[in-house]
Amino acid sequence: MSWIKVVSINIAITFSLLGFLLLTPPILFYLSKSIEALNFDAETDKRSSLDLYLEHDWVNDHFAEYSQLSSTYYDFITWRRDDFQGKTININNGIRNTNKTYNQNSSKYWFFGGSTTWGTGVSDDFTYPSLFAKYTGHDVTNFGESGYIARQSVAYLSNYLIRNNIQDLSDTNVIFYDGVNDVLQRCRHEISSLGTGREAQIQEILFLNGASKYGFSRLFSQLQDFLSSMLNKIFYNSTEASYFKDQYICSTDSTRSFEIAESLVNTWQIASDLVRSRGGSFTAVLQPVAFIGIPNIAYLEIDSPNNINLAAQYHAVYPLIIEIAKERNIRFVNLSSAYDQCANCYIDFCHVGPEGHKILTRKLISLFDKH
Repeated sequence: MSWIKVVSINIAITFSLLGFLLLTPPILFYLSKSIEALNFDAETDKRSSLDLYLEHDWVNDHFAEYSQLSSTYYDFITWRRDDFQGKTININNGIRNTNKTYNQNSSKYWFFGGSTTWGTGVSDDFTYPSLFAKYTGHDVTNFGESGYIARQSVAYLSNYLIRNNIQDLSDTNVIFYDGVNDVLQRCRHEISSLGTGREAQIQEILFLNGASKYGFSRLFSQLQDFLSSMLNKIFYNSTEASYFKDQYICSTDSTRSFEIAESLVNTWQIASDLVRSRGGSFTAVLQPVAFIGIPNIAYLEIDSPNNINLAAQYHAVYPLIIEIAKERNIRFVNLSSAYDQCANCYIDFCHVGPEGHKILTRKLISLFDKH
């Protein structure tokens, strides 16, 4: 066999192996997504089978629709859900639908926050902003978005005021319902001072896009991500407790805990100053979490190493938030124990079902009635 033939065969084998390695990640990814789409059953989300949904026949539709939602990157606010029309979830211009049968000349209430404000686990009619509108007859808008920390809500509020040239907020009450995401995201060891949970991911994508057009970093990025994902799953399954112990650091780093608490309150202060400078009213609400207070959550079985460590983060940061907020010139309300004794509120460590939102709405109405 001539040396030319030997070299040609080796080159062909090499490129075949490279082709196999490069094509495997996208093929497996799209295959898995196709299988998930064909076999999706809302029951795969264990939350849909909780007893607290027994009287609500929309629950399976909700979790099926929830699995279909997508988001898009935007400057300043980082991400926003794409528009969607369904039976239980409807999103227009990035804002989830809210009950709009309000009384003439009623006050405006703008609710900001993460997924608990947006309404994970409930239909449009049972988000707490919708219930607030239904019970009070006020003009309510739900500006919440899944995963948002308070800093993103301030950015969205600023965008909204700038885009719509709103100078007068004298008839508007702005409520920031925060706490869960600022701790959940910013207690992670890899998150920087004011970063979101997507900061590292976006930086990596920008790095790859900024690399040489024909560079190896772009060529092998999918393979690298695929291998990293596989290794993380193996590592997670074999040392779950150690993995989560190292993932969150607030419970062991008092400086980080104070930084997160203070920056959240500082963010509320900035939002308050912005709203009040235009004649509006601002309220910061520290939201409930299943690890705080005495809710009845035995049915959730949230005793995994991840949740045990998460609980420690909230116990480290929440008291600091309360202490710092009370010293500032903002209207602050601590509702971290709003679901005490409730046996049919939480669907996971922070989201609640219809009854939970009814309880929260009544507390909010009572709060503003006293104001």
